[in-house]
Amino acid sequence: MLRPPSVVLTLAAAGLLAACAHVPTEKERQGADAHYDLGVSAQSAGDVRSALKEYDEALKLDEDFADAHNAKGVVLHLAFDRKDEAEKEYKRAIEIRPTFSEAKVNLGNLYLDEGRLDDAMALYQQALNDMLYATPYIAETNLGWAYFKKGNSAQAIEHLKAAVTTNPQFCLGYKDLGLVHDARGELNAACTEFGRFVDACPKVAEAYQLRGSCQVRQGRATEARASFDACVENATGPTQARVRDECTQLRDRLGGQGARP
Repeated sequence: MLRPPSVVLTLAAAGLLAACAHVPTEKERQGADAHYDLGVSAQSAGDVRSALKEYDEALKLDEDFADAHNAKGVVLHLAFDRKDEAEKEYKRAIEIRPTFSEAKVNLGNLYLDEGRLDDAMALYQQALNDMLYATPYIAETNLGWAYFKKGNSAQAIEHLKAAVTTNPQFCLGYKDLGLVHDARGELNAACTEFGRFVDACPKVAEAYQLRGSCQVRQGRATEARASFDACVENATGPTQARVRDECTQLRDRLGGQGARP
């Protein structure tokens, strides 16, 4: 059976477009890599606008650069709250590299922020099924938090414990475990996890803030005061001003409780 002329023309046009698709040269790929590395460096330094510019430059040279799409998505999502654009970048990264578990987890995080819990959980599970995924504790923790948001705190604790077992230095896992236990009314267990948060991440001011607040409710005023002091000491820089002020206020509310004579 012969195809209608319109179909033949459409197929021919599609073939022509595919043939004309630009394939980056080795020089262009190297240039894209250089811009991507500059973007990662800028992002690490907190200069998100420069990072976004560098990722765009990388993609101009190599539109199929999955890592650049993923990194651009992270900046759009977390720094600029442009979720629709970030979603497109994550999806493009996954389209280019279907096994890109990091991008799947980032897309899952976006869905988690939007309350699309089932969509997020499906992506986290895909990442956990990937034996080559280098940071399964991230997906495990976020899957646990999604279960908590759905009201299944027992399943949440199971996944969060698996996360910190895999990576005993993963701060967020201990923080979330403490918050889940606290929500369940398990104060002692919550304080234990916040203490582990401090042990794993002794430079994180929020860890001391959470531990101190927990210690106050346990009636451990002296220890709470020391936690709030450590919080203030570690809450350096302008981005930590809110945490520093809160810890100062919490410490001051203790008044003379637990103060040394």
